[in-house]
Amino acid sequence: MVRFVTLLVVSIALALPLAAQDTPKVEVFGGYQYLHAGSFDGEGDSANTNGWNTSATFNFAKYLGVVADFSGNYRKETVVSGSNSYPATVRIYTYTFGPQASAKVSENFRIFAHALFGAAHVRPTGCVIFSGSPDECGSGSASGFAMMIGGGVDAKMTKRSDLRIVQVDWVRLPSEFGAQSSNVRVSTGVVFRF
Repeated sequence: MVRFVTLLVVSIALALPLAAQDTPKVEVFGGYQYLHAGSFDGEGDSANTNGWNTSATFNFAKYLGVVADFSGNYRKETVVSGSNSYPATVRIYTYTFGPQASAKVSENFRIFAHALFGAAHVRPTGCVIFSGSPDECGSGSASGFAMMIGGGVDAKMTKRSDLRIVQVDWVRLPSEFGAQSSNVRVSTGVVFRF
């Protein structure tokens, strides 16, 4: 993942001098998000969750802006162990902010990279999702520092809207249960430009 992020940042840095762009002052994104939330039990099992992602970018220079990014991811299932069944859920919310560099690489495509820092709240109930043991985590939760490094590609739809083809981020989540650094999120949706 670090190689991917490094390649993305280098690609954007090389494309910046070539890009001619009409930078909007504000961009608002909303869409679907998939989060692979790493290992919560230290045994390698993970939570693959679905949810939403929204952000607002305020561009203060031709290639630079500041992003406020918010997301929520969820997973719910009933796990059967012997003759018993256990409800197990995961809720992960992130609130991050940081710089973003972007460049218009052709008439119809824009690439961007960002580094976002803030907080997250992770709430698994019944870690049976991760480890097979319904009593391992109970209803614990963790809140703390979160970090996302990544970027993506937007394709022009109309004069004021783009399709976010893909946004990929490496994510660091807080957790008393172990899931901190093996996290990847992928988002797609619509960007409105003002």
